[in-house]
Amino acid sequence: MPAEPGRVAEGYADARFAELYDAENPWSRSDDFYQALDLRAGSVLDVGCGTGRRLISTRERGHDGELTGVDPAPGMLSVARRGSDRVRWVLADAVTMRLDSRVELVTMTGHAFQELLDDDAVRAALATFRRHLEPGGLLAFETRNPAARDWEGWRAQRTRQVVANPAGERFETWVDAPEPHGDLVTFQSCILDLGSGDLHAESSTLRFVDPGRLRELVEAAGFVVEGWFGDWDRGPVTPTSAEVIVLARQD
Repeated sequence: MPAEPGRVAEGYADARFAELYDAENPWSRSDDFYQALDLRAGSVLDVGCGTGRRLISTRERGHDGELTGVDPAPGMLSVARRGSDRVRWVLADAVTMRLDSRVELVTMTGHAFQELLDDDAVRAALATFRRHLEPGGLLAFETRNPAARDWEGWRAQRTRQVVANPAGERFETWVDAPEPHGDLVTFQSCILDLGSGDLHAESSTLRFVDPGRLRELVEAAGFVVEGWFGDWDRGPVTPTSAEVIVLARQD
């Protein structure tokens, strides 16, 4: 079953729903990919860190440098703070964050980059990432390849799953009704509390930026592209690649 395409806004402001994220999205090859970068960097800033699972694991694997997780959802950070007090957690977003240090590696994972809905938002985020990188630092993120048309599978019958929070309460989650318009896709995210019968539903929008345009924006922001991959094995981007994975060095 495909992982949730993305749900930020209202749902993840609530820690009860944020607690479901890791159950909906088990550790995967993307986590392995980014953690390998973490372990080679002296300091890491993860923007859109969610529950902080990867940074917590990176610390547990012996990383002794600065690890900072930033997320705009209070519920996500509540879960992260319960997970570890050996990582710095900051409530902020990719555009407005202003931290007091620079790092060797900035990451933005879980397709969070797709929440930047136009070129201006992308430019602002890239400028923020650059501001927080040490000279020669590395930026790593991914976005879904629009050519793969992943949103066509975002239907209730394909995404429906039952998950439990740490207290054992069970929820049914699904996404449905994708509506593409230009390079944006709007869809519905739903969480049904199987105990109370309460249903939480909200609309979300993600951007499927053209890879050529994405590269232009990254390079115009002062980055040199070092990696441009279509899968987690570092294969090339093709029309059938699910991902566009970017490694870019601050020029």
